[in-house]
Amino acid sequence: MSFVIAAVSRALSPRLACLRTAISVALHRYTTDIPDIEWPVPPIKRQSSRPPTPIKLEEQDIEEKHIRGWGNGGQKLNKTSSCVQLLHRPTGTMVTCQDTRYLQQNRKIAFKRLKDKLDLLANGSNSKTGKKIAKLQARKHKQRQRAKKKYHSVDPPGDQIVEAAK
Repeated sequence: MSFVIAAVSRALSPRLACLRTAISVALHRYTTDIPDIEWPVPPIKRQSSRPPTPIKLEEQDIEEKHIRGWGNGGQKLNKTSSCVQLLHRPTGTMVTCQDTRYLQQNRKIAFKRLKDKLDLLANGSNSKTGKKIAKLQARKHKQRQRAKKKYHSVDPPGDQIVEAAK
């Protein structure tokens, strides 16, 4: 462990002496309780995943704006403020929705999207969206493996012709 401290301290410039001291104290503090490990280390069994934390949207945390629409849809869409923009202040997550011509429908869709984004941010792969993404990735991986097995195991037809000509 002192080798690591020496290597880190040599790499740092003299101006960072306080950082060097902090690193040595931290390494000493967190490595004294670790027993010696014999290699190779047996694989650690994966613990059951914790349940996802429920997402609650509170009114004081959300800033809602109604802004003018844009894009396809003509004059009606461009002149009315039917686009909804939600900002979740604690995380800084912003969602904009302009799917329909109606403010209430856009508001409902925007809140659903914000809740999904916050769920993905808080729970990661354990969220509803994270599980969908993992499922799609697993399906694509399986498709690639099948295609690889099917098409890469057969020799190209050009090799057979060359061998027959000899």
